[in-house]
Amino acid sequence: MELRRIVQIQFFIILTTAILYFAKPVLMPLAIAGMFALVFMPLCQWLERKGCHTVVASLLCGLLFTMLVSGFILFVFWHVQHIAADFSDIRQHFTDYLKAFRHYLHDQFGLDTLKKGSPLPVPVQPDTDGIGKIAGMLVGVVISLVINLLLIMVYMIMLLCLRQQVRAFVLKLAPSESRGKTEIVINQSAHVVQQYLRGLAIVIAFLWVMYSIGFSLIGVHTPIFFAILCGLLEIIPFVGNITGSTLTCLMALSQGGGFNMVFGVLITYILIQSIQFYIISPLVMQTQVSIHPLFTLVVLFAGDLVWGISGMILAIPALGIVKIICDHIEVLQPFGHLLGENRPSKRWWGFRRPKTTA
Repeated sequence: MELRRIVQIQFFIILTTAILYFAKPVLMPLAIAGMFALVFMPLCQWLERKGCHTVVASLLCGLLFTMLVSGFILFVFWHVQHIAADFSDIRQHFTDYLKAFRHYLHDQFGLDTLKKGSPLPVPVQPDTDGIGKIAGMLVGVVISLVINLLLIMVYMIMLLCLRQQVRAFVLKLAPSESRGKTEIVINQSAHVVQQYLRGLAIVIAFLWVMYSIGFSLIGVHTPIFFAILCGLLEIIPFVGNITGSTLTCLMALSQGGGFNMVFGVLITYILIQSIQFYIISPLVMQTQVSIHPLFTLVVLFAGDLVWGISGMILAIPALGIVKIICDHIEVLQPFGHLLGENRPSKRWWGFRRPKTTA
């Protein structure tokens, strides 16, 4: 019987992974829309308490989501235009750094890197066919992004309208004796995801301010753009930090800042990450579920394999929900304990201190 159960669990995991992978075009926008629906649910409930119909409140939330996304896209497009205007200078700086590196290898180690056929050739100007292929690829990416954003907006509005029906559907699936526990799981899952996303948004806002100040003091061109980029990459733990620091250092070099500016960027990044890890996150992130870093890394790479960057963004909230489910099912409680220990919802260093009795 135990062997049969193990086989069933393995079959379920394999089947679920296959469905998630092959149904990515359908399920990925729906999952992201569900996450945003949880973010906008408090606003939707507030509008309903003020007298708005559920459909009207959901449409207003969808309109606000569209305005936020459109504003962000316009902001990024405006800054990318400024960077693209300096593309020839950026390319020249990269070429100069590569030439200096070739001479360094030749002078210090005797490597034959100065000939035309060396392993480190100087970049050449791309031909017309190459530019046409790149432009076609970019157009395809933009069209796909616009379609996915429209789907996410429509799905989010529909999920907000149908949230009570979805809740009733899940409760009816559970046995009558387990409906109370199922309702607790639903409430805790929504609460944990909302807390995580709300805390993450506050942390990102703090990072935007600190990165903007730091990059401005160092002298990085378009510091606000790179501050927002580094802050948004915080959505992906570990990987986002490395990617943000690498991109900023490369742009500092390409803008002619030299290695002194790169060193300043790294120092700024380390300092701000330390402030965020030791001060801001303990104050803001009041999540009741704590996931071990090992399983955080595993689920991040698994999400990347299945759904790419979107999978990495959704991995942490999904793992938190899995942790809550495991904690409330007796058979799965050992797995919940393995994933991480529960932390109290209120801590003395949080914004809300526990009440003390006289």
